[in-house]
Amino acid sequence: MVDLLKQRHEQGRRFEPTEFIEYGARVAVRLTVSDASWHDETAEIFKVFTFEDEDGKAILIQDCTGRDDALEYVVPA
Repeated sequence: MVDLLKQRHEQGRRFEPTEFIEYGARVAVRLTVSDASWHDETAEIFKVFTFEDEDGKAILIQDCTGRDDALEYVVPA
């Protein structure tokens, strides 16, 4: 994943974290994505990371369609 983001960054795409929602071992991150070829347009995406408690490695990364979708993964019902 890091290599893919690095490659996209080298091609002109930018990812700016704009919100973090933490709950236990899960973190939702809102990213504002921009690209020079998009003529000043941006997109917002959410990624939810689930971490192991022992060593802090991400064991699951989920793409979400919006904030409400991300919250469903982060905060249990």
